[in-house]
Amino acid sequence: MEREGNMATRLNRKKDDLVRTTGKFVSHKTGLLLILTAIALAGCSNEAQLSSATTAEQTAGVTSKPVKTAAVTTQAWAGAKTLTADVIPSLELNVVLKADGDVKSVLKKRGEQVQKDDVIIELDNKDLLRQKQKLLYARASLEEQLSKAKKDWDDGILELTNNIAITQQSLDDATKQYNRVLNDYDTGQATKEQKEQLESQVKPLKLNLQTLQQKLQTLQNTQPLAAIQYQLQANDIDLQDADVNLSYFEVKAPASGLLTEMPIEEGMTLARGQKVGVVQRQSPIKIRAEVTEADLPLVQGKQSLSFHTSDSPDTYEGKVTYLANTANTQTKTYSLELEAANENGRLKPGMRVQLLLAGGGEQQVISVPTDSILREDGEPYVFILNGDHAEKRTIKLGRSKDDMTEITQGLKAGETLIVSGQYQLKHMEKVAPGQ
Repeated sequence: MEREGNMATRLNRKKDDLVRTTGKFVSHKTGLLLILTAIALAGCSNEAQLSSATTAEQTAGVTSKPVKTAAVTTQAWAGAKTLTADVIPSLELNVVLKADGDVKSVLKKRGEQVQKDDVIIELDNKDLLRQKQKLLYARASLEEQLSKAKKDWDDGILELTNNIAITQQSLDDATKQYNRVLNDYDTGQATKEQKEQLESQVKPLKLNLQTLQQKLQTLQNTQPLAAIQYQLQANDIDLQDADVNLSYFEVKAPASGLLTEMPIEEGMTLARGQKVGVVQRQSPIKIRAEVTEADLPLVQGKQSLSFHTSDSPDTYEGKVTYLANTANTQTKTYSLELEAANENGRLKPGMRVQLLLAGGGEQQVISVPTDSILREDGEPYVFILNGDHAEKRTIKLGRSKDDMTEITQGLKAGETLIVSGQYQLKHMEKVAPGQ
């Protein structure tokens, strides 16, 4: 038994030694594996960084759109120097309602010529006419009351005046008798009773006379007709207002000219303050333009300028009515206005004309290839190179010749214009300029 116990002890010791040895081996192997894994991860990270950088570079190359550019320069341009201008009405007034109502009749149609104060629309005024009739009835009643009150007042004054005259006469007669009796009494020819009897007659007459005179004065100083007169004056004002309001039910042209923008039909209900049309005065007509600082000397001091339309060789003459002293802070241009006769109506608002600023000869102007010009909503623009980005720039056009177009505003000499590849560009999009 003892031998078996010793043997078991030895076996356990060998087992422990084997475990310790194996643990050391596993520990060394695990460390080695960790080191190899770290090296592999570092390599992968570097490869990922290199791959990411390569991808970014590739992406950058893809998003930068290739374009071709050319320098913006000035060149000699022979021929007349012109400026594009807009034709606008010399006067434009809105037709605005001053009363609510239903449209009774339409007397003028859109597109017709009207004269100042011509009736364009008639509104139904039955309700207002009834109100005015009531005011007229009220006025008749007030006038009747005033007439009666005035007659009563006159009669009262006349009655008091007559009573005063009668009382005064009675007092005068009684006073004379009293004076005679008083003299007789002093000489002993009249008794005391006679004297006292006449005194008792004179005193009441005096008091009665004073009372009548006070009543007359009071009646003369008072104005029993004032209240009715005030009502009549208020009635007059109401009638005047009714007449003014009635005039609003006839919608009239505020000026002579062409009636536009009036989609009104009979039976429609309109509200006060509503715009129902526009009257444009087109004879004379107005021409408006914006002059650049470079072209300003060609306009200053001139009393008139010639101009023509793009579809006709006919030349018109316009009188310069306004030229701004200072430039607009946003557009950097000077406003110019002309007035021209237009009896035949050939010049219409919305048209564009060419103002002749200078005659033949050569001028140094900025011009670009016509193909480089794009349009958005009818407005021309180009792209210029701003670093490595395409900047959208709005421009103003001048004359055209062959494949070149004059630029009167928006570009300066020395800037770089994108002349190819511009059709697919957006504002401030990255580009790669090429030759």
